[in-house]
Amino acid sequence: MKVILLEDIVGAGKAGEVVEVKNGYARNKLLPSGQALAATKANLVTLEHRRAKIAAKKTADIEAAQLLKDHLDGRALEFTAKAGDAGKLFGSITAQDIATALSEQTDFEIDRRKFLLDAPIKQAGDHNIAYRIYPEVEAIIKVTVKAEGGTVRIVEPPRDTYSDAALAADEDDYTGGAAGRAKAAAKAEAAAAAKAAAAEGAAADAEDAVDAEDAADAADTMDAADTETVEIAESVEIDDSGDAEEA
Repeated sequence: MKVILLEDIVGAGKAGEVVEVKNGYARNKLLPSGQALAATKANLVTLEHRRAKIAAKKTADIEAAQLLKDHLDGRALEFTAKAGDAGKLFGSITAQDIATALSEQTDFEIDRRKFLLDAPIKQAGDHNIAYRIYPEVEAIIKVTVKAEGGTVRIVEPPRDTYSDAALAADEDDYTGGAAGRAKAAAKAEAAAAAKAAAAEGAAADAEDAVDAEDAADAADTMDAADTETVEIAESVEIDDSGDAEEA
């Protein structure tokens, strides 16, 4: 459908131009809003008479848009939102949120549809959002999103802080917080005591073994002496005169 644009329309054309648009867009948007006229013969005849009026209106609209830009450009808005690691928001900051905050700050009526925001903000930090007041006039709004909360990362102590016995006793206790570490330390102490007791017992057993071996050697020596005495006695004969003779 051909229409005569009465104001600049993004994606369609400039005021005073005759353009071709989709029927639905013309009938549902441009014509009811007064942004365009159907390009009939009568309207085309009067178009020339209206060009001056259209030009004057465009100038006024640009001046009004520039005035609004002067009030909005560089405005700073701050939001606080719950976030996780790396500042990623659990929710989001939408164009409507920005429009509401900006309207409350300036007392101007703000249209959320004029924000050039492809998707809601989901990351903490600073964001520059353009607000298109008129096709050639834009204001930049500075939006800062501060992260609230976040995931706490627990850093474990170095593994050599505790003995190998404690780690081997129960790895879960080592990583289970203060209570777990205390339990692991207690187990390590018990293991060390058991090891010391075992070592002491082994030493005592060794000493007993040495004593037993010495006693056995002594007994063997005594038996050998007795045997030698008997052999000597048997080799000596006592004669009737009392003198001993060697056999």
